Order: sequence, then C-alpha cells, then structure tokens
Amino acid sequence: MNEEVNLLNLNAYSLTHRGMVRKTNEDRSLIQKFAGGDVLLAVADGMGGHAAGERAAQIAVESLNLIRPESPDIEDQLVERLLAARRMILDITAKDPALQGMGTTLTVALVGNGTVHWTHVGDSRLYLFRENELVQVTDDHTFPGHLVKEGEISREEARAHPLRSMLLSCIGCEQFEMDTGTFDIAAGDLLLLSTDGLHDGVPEQHIISILRSNTGLKQKLDALMDAALAAGGRDNITVVAAEL
Repeated sequence: MNEEVNLLNLNAYSLTHRGMVRKTNEDRSLIQKFAGGDVLLAVADGMGGHAAGERAAQIAVESLNLIRPESPDIEDQLVERLLAARRMILDITAKDPALQGMGTTLTVALVGNGTVHWTHVGDSRLYLFRENELVQVTDDHTFPGHLVKEGEISREEARAHPLRSMLLSCIGCEQFEMDTGTFDIAAGDLLLLSTDGLHDGVPEQHIISILRSNTGLKQKLDALMDAALAAGGRDNITVVAAEL
C-alpha cells in the first residue's frame, strides 16, 4: 500500500508492509494535503492483538481529520487531537475488557510555510535529513530510549536492547506523556517518519546511505523497505517521507 502527493516544491510518499512474521499489519499512516498547501504526515503503530492494535492506530490517525492548519493555534490542535484519541481508546477499553492493552504510538508532522510542527507519543520516529546528515527529532518513549537521552548508551545499542519494545508511554497506556516541537525546513530537506519495524531492523548508517543515494524519493523508500525485510521483517514496517 502506498500513497504519493506532489505539491509545488514538496513530494511525499508512504509505504507499509506487514513484514515477514506478523499475520496482520497494525501500522497506519497518513499523508493529507490541505487547500492552503500545508501537508500533514503521520505514522501509528498499534498494539493489543485481536485487531485491537489496528483499531487503536486507525483511531489515532482518524483523530487528525479535524486539524485546521489555517488556524493560529496549530500546536494546541495537535495536542488536543492526541488527547481526543486517547480518550476514545480508553473509553473503548473500559467498555470491553477483552480489549485491555489496546494502544498505539503516534508521530505527527504538519509541514507548511517553511515550518514543521510535530507531536509524538511512543517509539515511532520523526527524522530530519539535511545536507546528508540524519537527525532523529523525536525521542523513543522506551527504557533504552531514556538511556539514549541520558547519554548512557548509543542509539545502536538501544536498537538491540532487550527492552526496546516496552513502551513507557502510548495512546491508550495508563502512563501517557507526549512530546511536541517546531523547527524550520528549507529546500533540499527530507522528513522521514517510521515505525520501529524500520529503525529497529535497519542500522542508522544504512538508513543514511540509502537517503544519500542519488535516487528519487519513491526509490529511497523502496530501498528502506527492502532493507527492513532483508533484516528479517520481524515487525510491521511503515515509512512516510516528504522532500522539499
């Protein structure tokens, strides 16, 4: 499943795969173009089994439908949309005990007027690739992610950490904390959003080498997906990218 959007100087593309082990794909993604030229990008990685993960990720992505980028309170809107998704998921699990454990990550980036507003919960990621350098914008809400933030282990060590999949925060988790931020973008920048099926499976240096390749955005995402599958594809894999 993929989606392509061409907007003046911005090209966006998404790709998802259930991987080589999982029977279903609990990841969801979004590329939405607004009339004013803004673009909303998102990835969500659901969890909970018995289709609960798929449902949680879908709720999270659909909660973004009410975003209105022309309004001046865009940061507040992004926060409220995540809180609304959380309320809905908690309400569903309260009514149906079989859905206990239902939750999802969500990483969102709204691109417009040379600025990116982002909001994030969980261990999906937002990267900025600029001048051949890759910067991880978001922090992983996991125990190894905390250790990386404190400078106690490297990102590569975190990638192989036995607790890398244990979330400290998610939409639907009892413990909930979100991160938000804003940064400027310019021509030549590339935004990459991914679920952990990509960045847990593929070393960062390999991701960088693919992004540095002299190919189009679609070909880069195809190569990232191929790399994740070649690494075993042990989880669902979703990548969303936008290039200016």
